Amino acid sequence: MSITGQSIGNAFKKRPLLVVAGAISLVLAITIYLRSGLLSVQQLELDKYSAESSRQRANVSNAAQLQEQLQFLIKANEAVRTRALTVGGLAQNIQYFYRLESEVGIKYLDLRASGMAPAVKDPIYVPINYIVNVQGSFAQIITFLRRLEQGAYFCRINSAVASSSDAGVILNLNIDLLGVP
Repeated sequence: MSITGQSIGNAFKKRPLLVVAGAISLVLAITIYLRSGLLSVQQLELDKYSAESSRQRANVSNAAQLQEQLQFLIKANEAVRTRALTVGGLAQNIQYFYRLESEVGIKYLDLRASGMAPAVKDPIYVPINYIVNVQGSFAQIITFLRRLEQGAYFCRINSAVASSSDAGVILNLNIDLLGVP
């Protein structure tokens, strides 16, 4: 027996509630089948928005002391800037080494600025390289190194070679001092 429009019409007249329920069930089954692939997409979207919400909440809670932290960083940056040499002040920079020589009692065999690091666009701080050869007793050399390390300016020792001679210890240093352009 085949389904025709007349047989559906007769069935609708005999049992209208059953035909309407069947049609609604068929429409809902088709809708569920078509929308089943959207669940994973919607779950991914929910996860994305949840992560964004968590990040925003963390930003709001971390921003509570932002102004105080900014002021602290500004003061710390000023403290670093005061402990940096000026790149253009070669005479004042060399004077720092001569002051160390008179305080410690060592003798410079060679003291020269060998230039700066490669140029960087708009640097805030630059290393100023010096080649320093000093002569003195072992205690004087150690005192000199401590004064460089804990001195008025930030210093990084790139290389150091010590040797013994009749006049004491000779120390060859390649150092960088922090500078501001």
